[in-house]
Amino acid sequence: MRRTGGGRHHLPHHLALVWALLFAALNVFWAFGGRTGTHPLETPDPAPSLVLANLGAALLKAGIGVVAWLATRRWRRGLVHEGLTLLLWISGVVCALYGLFGLVGNALVLAGTLPGGDGGEHWYWYYVLLWDPYWVLGGVLLLAAAVRSGEPRKSGEVTGGRMF
Repeated sequence: MRRTGGGRHHLPHHLALVWALLFAALNVFWAFGGRTGTHPLETPDPAPSLVLANLGAALLKAGIGVVAWLATRRWRRGLVHEGLTLLLWISGVVCALYGLFGLVGNALVLAGTLPGGDGGEHWYWYYVLLWDPYWVLGGVLLLAAAVRSGEPRKSGEVTGGRMF
């Protein structure tokens, strides 16, 4: 399996892969009781349901990264490439909107416009300054990868091997 040519053409794909794998690694860290101090659900002894939820989220996020990477490959069947591009569009929109809605909602809580939690207002700062922008960043990277995946290849580009 070889990548298609054009290193810069696939930069959004590679950045989306890194984004997704870092995010997935954090979920695995949390699943096994790791603590960063930046999330209200962190616990040294997580419940089995929380472990399962974190490992499931890690698989989903890593899967999104793998989709971004696979979209850099040349496929014999155009349908595979189109399917990967569609998955990039969908995941990019979902991540970007999740981050944007979270950013707006959490900022409104901090501004006093919406009621906040009982004594946990400091967590909203972590969401506004860290988690929500990270979701938006991932959405932007995935959308940029989707746009690049839909662009025609340059005629002189070395394409390497084909898959399936």
